Amino acid sequence: MGETEMQTMKVFVVFVAVFAIEQASAAVNTNTLARTLHNKLSSLLKPQLVLPPVPPGRSYQFVTPKLDFLFVLDSSGSITARYFEEAKDVCKIIVDYIHGKSPIGKYGSRVGLIQYSTKSKTHVEFSFGDYNTVSAIKNRISQVKFDNGSATATGPALQLAKTEMNAKSRPGNVRVVWVITDGKSNSGVKPKIPADDLRANGVTVCVVGVGNSVNDVELNQIGDSGCVFRSDSYSQLKTAARMAYNLSRPRLSSGFFNNLSFKRV
Repeated sequence: MGETEMQTMKVFVVFVAVFAIEQASAAVNTNTLARTLHNKLSSLLKPQLVLPPVPPGRSYQFVTPKLDFLFVLDSSGSITARYFEEAKDVCKIIVDYIHGKSPIGKYGSRVGLIQYSTKSKTHVEFSFGDYNTVSAIKNRISQVKFDNGSATATGPALQLAKTEMNAKSRPGNVRVVWVITDGKSNSGVKPKIPADDLRANGVTVCVVGVGNSVNDVELNQIGDSGCVFRSDSYSQLKTAARMAYNLSRPRLSSGFFNNLSFKRV
């Protein structure tokens, strides 16, 4: 092998090594994703100051807000049925998260779900108030069938979300649209337009982009500042959502058991 060929090989090996390092550094850290999901969800559910009238003897009160939380779930063919099931699992974990801080019920927090792929297949699976218990909502999510659509009509799905929010949301509730998608929209109106309309109406818009086919520019146009998330896979997103849920659970202080006293009986 000549000297020129050796130099070419060295350059090639160095290039491959650098590319591998860049790819590794671009990977989403599961712990970081879990923490950011937790931080955002907890901020939506942060107790708010309520001014008079309040209970007798108190001049103010903090109350946990009630949510009208609308999932917008991508069901295009690129996801596959297997990973769509994991996306549904993520939705169910978020339902548990919400219920743990702001109980779901007829007069409490409420959940709805829109499924979309092509414009013609985009539809409301269930709306606010259709199901008023955690178990009923999670069972209904489990029943959602994979559309396996040939397009990704995120814009029309957000238009439908706007219609749902205008018609079904409850005054005083914190309104949230939560999009989960694995690709760039390629059908119907550009998603930025209805996303901006939702924000103008006081709705928080969040988006989770899954995999390497999403478009970061579009994600940032859809989601509010601080509510755009990336995940390498649906499996990772499910793990991170479960970790976020665990972070939301009350924890005993490290010295809790040291302060307990036991009496022999």
